[in-house]
This record gives sequence, structure tokens and C-alpha cells, in this order.
Amino acid sequence: MRKYILVLLCLLTVLSCSDDVTFNSPALQGVRDTVLFRSNVQRVELLNSSGLVNSVRLVRLSGILGEESVQFDIPFGEGVFDLEPNAIATATYTNASGKVFSTDFDGEGQVVVERVEDSMYTGTFRFRAVSAIDTSEVYFTKGVFYKVPFFTAEIPVVEDDEVATSFFCRINGNPFTPPSINASAGSNFITGTGSNSTANIRLRFPKNIEPGTYELTGFDDSDYQADYFSGFQTTIVSGTLTITSHNFTTGSVGGTFSFTAQGASTIQVTSGTFGFNY
Repeated sequence: MRKYILVLLCLLTVLSCSDDVTFNSPALQGVRDTVLFRSNVQRVELLNSSGLVNSVRLVRLSGILGEESVQFDIPFGEGVFDLEPNAIATATYTNASGKVFSTDFDGEGQVVVERVEDSMYTGTFRFRAVSAIDTSEVYFTKGVFYKVPFFTAEIPVVEDDEVATSFFCRINGNPFTPPSINASAGSNFITGTGSNSTANIRLRFPKNIEPGTYELTGFDDSDYQADYFSGFQTTIVSGTLTITSHNFTTGSVGGTFSFTAQGASTIQVTSGTFGFNY
């Protein structure tokens, strides 16, 4: 607790450097030479296997302000890390012109990670970094970082492939390849049909359906419905619908189905496949 209070006192010291500074959470800021550097982007990220130094896992703590950036490569976790040539920990400053200054080239300083809590880093820093181009120097003093979070990359949405419009099944063992295939979507359901001059098969399921297997029932009995008509009405006794792909962006869904219907006779619909573009 005492260390944490010291960090907060350091924050107040930095804030006193300028009357118009507003401290935010998260934050990474310090005095560069005589000018306040207050980043508007901050993050911590775990380096990959190439970031191992002497079998020590490193993290990168960074703050960005426009074209400027401050970056620390330090061991994972809390601790006091010296910044100097050949040290595990390093500090790098890149100015708005792209010029790089590093403690790994005749620099010195220290990073103190006071607390790592809820995947957020809090602590202080100071360093002198040197440019390898012309040996010019930059100084950072009164540096603090407060509740800087780990960077979490967004998981890209991977859409299923679109399917070709199609419909096929066997009705009591006989192939059914309807010339008319239609699909549409309302606010809640997708409805698709395959029909010819003698038979009509209709499937309906939720618009937000995900790949998976669902029990088919008659219309109005559940959200996963089938209907068969061929001169007489039938009742769906049992059935299965399997969604194998659904591209929500383009409105393209494919899958398989089978069901048993009872009417004037028993109808067995098997080997059903469909591709609906709604």
C-alpha cells in the first residue's frame, strides 16, 4: 500500500508541472527534457518468443502521442528494472521526425513497476537515452504510468462461405430436385421452399441461426419448422435440420434435413440438402 501511495504522489508531482494537465486512467506521461509528454494511447503487450532474453519473458509498455512514442521492454511482472547498455530492460524514445533514442546505446535509467493488478501496469520511470546516429541525448524525468492495460487484439469475424442456391431430397426413396427454389427473410425467420408441379417442401428457422443441429416440427410448433404438401396436408412427426454454414453478411445459408410426415400416407423425406440465398 505504501508503494502504491508513493506512485500516486509521483502522479501529483507530474500534474503540478502544468496547470492544464488532466490526468486520466490509463495514462503514461513524463517530462521530456523540459516539455510534458502525455501519451494519448497506452498499452502493455506480451512479446513473442523472440522477446525472450536469458529465458525471461518480456512485455512491452508503450505510450504514443501523435508521431512520438515511448517504449519500455521489461521483464513480466512487478519489480525494479535498471535501464543501461546490455541490460534486460530497455527504454526507447522516438521523436516526431522518426529519430530513435535508446538506453541500449550508452543510456541509463530505471523503471519501477509498482503494481500489476487486473492485467494493468502502474509505476514510475526515468531515463536518459542516446541516439546512435549522432549521440544526441533525451532525458525523461518524473515519468509515471497508471493502470495501463494489456492490449487485446480484436478477434476477426470469419464469415462462412456463400452457398449456391440448391435444393434436393428423396421422398420415399425417389429423388426430388425441384425446379423452383425460393428463399426470403423476415424480421425473425428465414423461409425457404423447393417445389414442382406436384410437391412442395418448406423449411423455416430463425434468422440468427448458427451452425448446429435442430429438431424439426410442424409450423407454429417451434422455431425450427418443416412442411410437406402434395395434394393433401400432412403433420410433421419428427425431423432434423442441420445448418452447416451461415453467412450473415450476404444472407447465405446451407444445410441438410430429413423428416417424417403423416397425412393420407406416411412420407419419408431423406438425404435433404439446401442452399438458400435470402
